[in-house]
Amino acid sequence: MAARFNKKAIDMKDLEEAALKVKLGPEKKLKQTQTDLQMTAYHEAGHAVVTYYLPKMDPVHRISIVSRGGSLGHTLIPPAADRYTETRSHLLAEIASLLGGRTAEELVFKELTGGAASDISRATEVAKAMVIKMGMSRLGPVNLGQGVDTAEIGPVWYEPEPVSEVMRAKVDAEVSRIIEAAGRQAKVILTKHRGKLDLVAQALLKKETLEAEDFKIIMEKK
Repeated sequence: MAARFNKKAIDMKDLEEAALKVKLGPEKKLKQTQTDLQMTAYHEAGHAVVTYYLPKMDPVHRISIVSRGGSLGHTLIPPAADRYTETRSHLLAEIASLLGGRTAEELVFKELTGGAASDISRATEVAKAMVIKMGMSRLGPVNLGQGVDTAEIGPVWYEPEPVSEVMRAKVDAEVSRIIEAAGRQAKVILTKHRGKLDLVAQALLKKETLEAEDFKIIMEKK
């Protein structure tokens, strides 16, 4: 990439662009309507603003409405430090952050788009792991997921005993309860800080991409 732009050295911008290309795909120039761009801007702003007001979340690194791969925009929230274990409070905050985009769409446009599909999938995945693997729900310390045992050849994965219909219904109810609570938290944050949501979305429509410092200035401005 640096060579393509006749640079003498590779800088951090080149490295970040390379990482984004691998993770999300190359930039794509799409002919989107102004309404589509506005919805994408508010969606990404929703993720960022909710994340900012969740004390257990890491800082927002970048927000963009530049299309890449199959996404119309992205909000990057890399770990501020190595995390070797997960806490219930952080996982709940992560789910609320994931639902921030969908919540912003509903709050501003009274409409929902398919752009939240991957967010919903990830939120459901996290909530389900909390319930069936980590014992972080009202069902208590139970493991209803895939198990692992140790053998001479290394870890051996095995399927658990079949779960009853009653227990499966309880698991589904707990997953729904966790996601709905996180969604309500995201809505409370965005409703309270609607002004910041508007400012971030407007900045995205103007600049397309906001780096961490740009976002921080908007959020800290009185």
